[in-house]
Amino acid sequence: MSNNGLDIAPPPRKAQKASVGSINVEVTPTKFKKQAESEMVQFNKRITRRTADGYEMLAIKTRKKVPELLTEALELLEEKHGKV
Repeated sequence: MSNNGLDIAPPPRKAQKASVGSINVEVTPTKFKKQAESEMVQFNKRITRRTADGYEMLAIKTRKKVPELLTEALELLEEKHGKV
């Protein structure tokens, strides 16, 4: 393979097939071995810039972190609409 000046990563390794008894299982090699240490997860949702700025300003004003504000907002919504 000639190098044309681009540093391109090699393609990912192919999944290996393993069989357990009569069940075929695909095993994908993984680099991640770390287990989660807490119940915290990342929450990615697209919102408008105005909403994001509003949360940031409210966090500064109340001296809370944005995740705390989201938790509080969920509690208020659950009071209004019932628990999910």
